[in-house]
Amino acid sequence: MRATLTTTYRSLLANLSHSTTRLEELRLQAATGKRMTKPSDDPSGIRPVLDSRGQIRSSERFLRTLGTAGDRLDILDTHLDRVENLMVRAKETLVYAGNGTLSQQDLATLGDQMRLMKDELLAVANANVEGKYLFSGYKENVRPYPSGAPGEFEGDASSIMLEIGPGEKVPVGLSGDAIFGDPGTGKDLWQLFDDMIAALAAGDSAGALAEMERLDQTADHIRAQRSQMGNIAQRVDNAQLNMQDMRIDMMAMLSRYEDADIVETITNMTMQETAFKAALDITSRVSRLSILDYMR
Repeated sequence: MRATLTTTYRSLLANLSHSTTRLEELRLQAATGKRMTKPSDDPSGIRPVLDSRGQIRSSERFLRTLGTAGDRLDILDTHLDRVENLMVRAKETLVYAGNGTLSQQDLATLGDQMRLMKDELLAVANANVEGKYLFSGYKENVRPYPSGAPGEFEGDASSIMLEIGPGEKVPVGLSGDAIFGDPGTGKDLWQLFDDMIAALAAGDSAGALAEMERLDQTADHIRAQRSQMGNIAQRVDNAQLNMQDMRIDMMAMLSRYEDADIVETITNMTMQETAFKAALDITSRVSRLSILDYMR
């Protein structure tokens, strides 16, 4: 085939255009650090890239939920610890009252101490964290125990659940009736404290000491609830570690498909720039009457 001047110009321009496009691609990869900036760069890699990005977003959402769950369980444990300490102090007061050497006035004083313990217990039961009542179940804006009267509970009996993984939900709170109720006797903790206060105020040390068994049963129940929530807190910690590992794996997979090898990219870019300059020089020599020569 005879090569005319027009054919030569077209071939030179096509080669320059191809070199320019390749050079711009390499410059873009070097600037962004990404090998794949659009689907046409690697059509077979688009699906794993999109899957990885989706799983990374999902893991980040679960990690935020796990952080919230961990915070709620830590706060709950702190308040349950205060309840347990109050139960221990109440038991010590009953033991002291039952030694048989105290006067009626001394017992009345112990009754006042017991009343203050109930007030402290009521403050724990109505604990409010960031504007939400801790023991109100789903009724987080409702004060669960307005006065601490026996049988009183204004909250919701359900425990708040959070999704910490695909299809996995755990309770991150306890309803007030699960802690301050007394399933064993059908009476609640407020009634128990009222009975102990009444016996001490009346100077009835034997009557106060008789409440010891109910107090022990209630304390055991609270400890069991706290232990159960501790197991859930451990599950949340493990899930958080697993989710962090999965996120790291997904980011590594995404990097393999998407990121550019910077050293290789810069080397290729330098070679392409050299080739482009050489092509320009040769083109100008061959086509001295071309538009390129005119533009000099």
